[in-house]
Amino acid sequence: MSERFTNKYDTIKQPAQSKQMLAYQQIKEDILNNTFPPGTVMVERKLCDIYHVSRSPIRNALQQLTHEGLLSFVPGKGVVVSSFTTEDILEVYDLIELHQIYAVNICIAKGSQAAIDALAAVSANMEQALAAGDIFQCTRWDQKFHELLVEYAGNHRLQSIFEQLACQQMRFMTTVLEDASLASRSQEEHRKILDAIIAGDSQAAAESIRTHYRHIKKYYVDKLLVRLQF
Repeated sequence: MSERFTNKYDTIKQPAQSKQMLAYQQIKEDILNNTFPPGTVMVERKLCDIYHVSRSPIRNALQQLTHEGLLSFVPGKGVVVSSFTTEDILEVYDLIELHQIYAVNICIAKGSQAAIDALAAVSANMEQALAAGDIFQCTRWDQKFHELLVEYAGNHRLQSIFEQLACQQMRFMTTVLEDASLASRSQEEHRKILDAIIAGDSQAAAESIRTHYRHIKKYYVDKLLVRLQF
C-alpha cells in the first residue's frame, strides 16, 4: 500500500496553502473510498510519509475532516476514521431529505434551464455507469445529482450544511458499492425526480424525493436486521 501511495502523491509540490488543500482532498478521498476504513488511527507522522507533506497541512486537514464528521477523537487512541451506526445513517438521510425537498422546490420556482440541463447530463452519466457495471461511478453521479439541486437552489447556508451531510453520506455509500440492484432502483428514482422538475411539478418532485430516501433508509434498516440474525 505504501508504494502505491508514494507514486500517487509524489506530485504534491505546491505552496503551503495548496499543499494543505491537496492533503485535505486526498485524505478525504481515501476515507470515502475506504482506503482508510472505520476505526483507522490517523497518525500524523505516517500521513506525512504517505502524502509527502509536513505536519502542518496534515494537522489542518485532520481538523477539518473532524469538523465534517469523517474523523473523530477517541481518548487513548487519538484521531480515528469515524464509525457509524444505523441510527447515524437514518438521522443523516432524514436531514438530507428535508434539504433536497427545499432545494427542488426552489429550483422549480426559478425555472432554470441550466439546472435541468445539468441534472439531465448527470442522470445520463448515472445510466452509462450503471450499464457499464461501474457502481462506484454510479454512486458518485448519484451524489452529484443531489449536490446540483442544492447548488442551483442558490442558498449558500443550505449549501454549507449539505456539504457536511454529503460527506457523511459518502461514508455510508462505500458499503453498497457492489449492490447493482440498489443502484438500478436509485437511477430510476432520480429519473422520476428529473421528470418532475422538467414538468415543473413541485409536488411530484417532493414525493419522488421522499420515496427515494424512504427506500434508502429501509435498505439500511434491512441490512441491520440481517446482521442481527447472525
